[in-house]
Amino acid sequence: MNLASVITASIFLLFSVCALIFLFVVKTPFSTGNYKNFYRACCGVYISGSLLVFIFTLIMKGLPVAFVIISNVTILFVFIFTVGLIYFMTRSIVEAARKAEAKHEEQNGKEN
Repeated sequence: MNLASVITASIFLLFSVCALIFLFVVKTPFSTGNYKNFYRACCGVYISGSLLVFIFTLIMKGLPVAFVIISNVTILFVFIFTVGLIYFMTRSIVEAARKAEAKHEEQNGKEN
């Protein structure tokens, strides 16, 4: 077992668990909005990916540190991209819904 790989994978796994705890404890727009469950689910997928790499480091004795770092950084970027996508898409959808409702109310007001 490559101890450096295990330590590196452990650090990334701890970081992913801390991110999930952050989403449950700290009051941010990500943890208090209507879409908080989606952010938490994304974080759960991030944890599962980090856990998978950690298990690989425990099972495979000669796993290089470079593989662990590249794998975990890739998983982290996918997590960040997904959270960003959810954030910006929901924000634009909510804006469009507000505009449509305001337009609908304006049209109803002119008819009356």
